[in-house]
Amino acid sequence: MKVFVRSLFVLLIFVMIGAAPSRADDQKFTKQQLDQMLAPIALYPDDLLSNVLMAATYPLDVVEAERWRSVPENASLQGEALVDALKSKTWDPSIKAIVQFPDVLKMMSDQLDWTQNLGNAFLAQQDQVMDQVQFLRSKADSSGHLRTNSQQTVTRQDGAYIIRPANPDTVYVPIYEPSVVYGSWWYPDYPPYYWGYPGAVFTDGFFWGATGIAIASGIWGWNHWDWHNRRIDIDTNRWNRIDVNRRNISNNVWKHDPKHRGDFKRGDKNFNRAQIEKRLHDGGRPGAKAKVDQGAQLRQSGRNFSPAKKGNVRPAHRRGGGAARNFERRGGGHVARPARHFKSAAPHRGGVRRGGGRRR
Repeated sequence: MKVFVRSLFVLLIFVMIGAAPSRADDQKFTKQQLDQMLAPIALYPDDLLSNVLMAATYPLDVVEAERWRSVPENASLQGEALVDALKSKTWDPSIKAIVQFPDVLKMMSDQLDWTQNLGNAFLAQQDQVMDQVQFLRSKADSSGHLRTNSQQTVTRQDGAYIIRPANPDTVYVPIYEPSVVYGSWWYPDYPPYYWGYPGAVFTDGFFWGATGIAIASGIWGWNHWDWHNRRIDIDTNRWNRIDVNRRNISNNVWKHDPKHRGDFKRGDKNFNRAQIEKRLHDGGRPGAKAKVDQGAQLRQSGRNFSPAKKGNVRPAHRRGGGAARNFERRGGGHVARPARHFKSAAPHRGGVRRGGGRRR
């Protein structure tokens, strides 16, 4: 009997060891899913892209910051006035950085599922995320759409594509059609997502707007991509000046702060707008409730990501699990219908004009 029990115990241990890698792999996204979720942002300037990816790991901060920015008295803040207003906030520096880009912040807040998946992917698969960003940039280059122009400069360093603003003090956020700028999409079951502007005139798949965002240096320029080592380097002195209300750091490589993430865990299938609302109201975050109540009345609805490809697609094969399972957005074998696009608050975009006319 003892021999039988001992053998059963050993067998159980082997089963548990063998099952562990499967559970870990179950939470990871495939290349198809990574390309799909990264398509709308892979061509952002490097500094903006890094802040979006870091901010996505703090979804509660994203929503709270967007609500705060929606309040009229905060919506007009720029430059040093904005930096001063953010000093009392306990948000991660990446959140404070993208507060300067209300359209981007609103997109991340509205698209919570996408934001959570993006943050989960960056936490668990940072190397792969960075590799796929470079892959997408190479596709845009091969198709002839990733070029230096009056809004940005594109260079190569050690084989990596570097995208910087043409003017360091002004950042343009490219709005682009993935199905155009990347060429024919290579994963029919995973069409790329994009967000666009109604009435915008796209030239070669891009819409740049009339003017860019004037950068507030006090909350910008504290991080830098190290594409070769697949990491984000941090200027610790500048970080600590921005993050004065939370923690000082000494490590010059970015690390996620799991304590500040709150009770959102990777793969949390119950992550949704209703729970975000409840936690912002009742989660004990100072001053959150008042800002949520006021900001919620100002929110514009209807902006969604839409697959860039129209028409039918083949039924998706299930790949991955956990947080990855429900990422592909299809219904009944069809691509999700085109989104009702939003109208952003005009002052945030630095006077961007939306043209009439057809897409070219």
